[in-house]
Amino acid sequence: MKRKSISARPAAAIILAAVLALSFGMTTFAAGSTTATVPVTLTVANEYRAVNVTVPASLPVYVINGTVVTADNARITNNAKTGSVQVTAISVTDGAYKVGSYDSFFGSKTIALKINGCVTRSAGGMSITSSAFPVVAAGGSLPLTYFAKVSGDAPNSTDVNAADVIFTISIAD
Repeated sequence: MKRKSISARPAAAIILAAVLALSFGMTTFAAGSTTATVPVTLTVANEYRAVNVTVPASLPVYVINGTVVTADNARITNNAKTGSVQVTAISVTDGAYKVGSYDSFFGSKTIALKINGCVTRSAGGMSITSSAFPVVAAGGSLPLTYFAKVSGDAPNSTDVNAADVIFTISIAD
């Protein structure tokens, strides 16, 4: 038997054990831990503020024996606790009746409106003024004084949607 091969085996085993131990040691050296504190940076840009208003469910118009009668309690109310609002545009669209000019009223099956002194000229946008529709403070309200003209050919009817009024209400401050 050759003695060299027996003595080489333990030497090889020692070398392999040392390599294995060093590889574990290297892993141990690299497996450290650290703590890092990272700030949470918060930015708030509240550009959105809801408009919280109550507008009339309708603007009723009655024709009684040829006399046009409108409601006297219509108003826009600013329900917000803070902040003002303002009517910035009004548009009137045709319904069962055609929207006509309040100042030069004529036509068949036609209706014309005058709201806070501002009149319809035809269907579409009305010219309004800030004095007729001033800023409404939080908790305040804007009375809507309105008049109507209805063509004489209006047949007897009830709850006809003659026209639609669209109020655009914007934050004023």
